[in-house]
Amino acid sequence: MATALSTEIQELIVEETGSAAPSTDDATAFEAWLDGIKDSHEELYAGVAAEIEGFVMGKIM
Repeated sequence: MATALSTEIQELIVEETGSAAPSTDDATAFEAWLDGIKDSHEELYAGVAAEIEGFVMGKIM
């Protein structure tokens, strides 16, 4: 399973939610998962969003 997320954030996701996030290769499933944690795990959501933004910005530059 490929992912754009770091090992650290993946471990935090499992710790906070009890399961791993779907692969970032499956944009539809990942987006649905991200929407699902938006309200229930606000800090985790912010961390994941910041990491993805950094990853995308790194690819652009």
